[in-house]
Amino acid sequence: MSTTSASSVLLFILNILHVVFGLGVTCAAIWFFVEVHSITSLRNTNHYLLDYNVYWPQAIPWVFIFVGVFVVCVSCCGFVGARKKSSGLVVMYIVFEVTAIIALVTAAVVALTCADSSSTDKFIQDTVWDVFTTMKNDRNVEVDFGNMEKRLQCCGASSPRDYINWRRDFPVSCCDTYYHGWIGQYNIDCDFTNKLANERHGCTEVATNYTRIIIRVLSGACAFTAFLGLMNLIVAVTLSKSMKSRPKPMPVQLESESKKGLL
Repeated sequence: MSTTSASSVLLFILNILHVVFGLGVTCAAIWFFVEVHSITSLRNTNHYLLDYNVYWPQAIPWVFIFVGVFVVCVSCCGFVGARKKSSGLVVMYIVFEVTAIIALVTAAVVALTCADSSSTDKFIQDTVWDVFTTMKNDRNVEVDFGNMEKRLQCCGASSPRDYINWRRDFPVSCCDTYYHGWIGQYNIDCDFTNKLANERHGCTEVATNYTRIIIRVLSGACAFTAFLGLMNLIVAVTLSKSMKSRPKPMPVQLESESKKGLL
């Protein structure tokens, strides 16, 4: 197998990995955005009529989405270049791949230095507290907040004891509502003595920790995708050089042209 063919096959395989991680970053970032929006949409809108700021938990998912989509598009260019063994497409792919690597590294650095910070913690805490306060007078928000408690396995804003001042027991979202045993299922009382509910963390703490973890995981995924992009870049440069050094085929001389030369 020639150097050109080997580099083309290797570039094709590496681009498959590049696409997989690019799609992974994109899908995870979309899920992250949906989770953040599901909480912020429950806030009291009157409190944010004049707040035109865009906070990092709201902005950083879009950064990851853009980078992930760009990586997928660049990889498609790499697939075509490796398939057709076109020197022009490979050079174009090299330029785009350098841009993608810079974008991936920049996204990871920005996320770790700006989004993974105390300002993010404060935003999440203020948002959860605002939702918790709003739900006291809004049944729909109370149901949505309960769904969040079930999903995050948390209870209350800062702790389960936040319910003591305005309820006679914990909401069912703070407890295991049903027990599935050999005798069937039955409701479990979710009063203030319930051990499970009292051992749960507040939703501000859980949501803050999950947000930090997601940002770090996405940043690590971007860094690893950038490493794969660097490998792609090395192989693409090798492929481009091998295609340039490949001897050009001799032009085929037609029989009529040879007779004209003899005459």
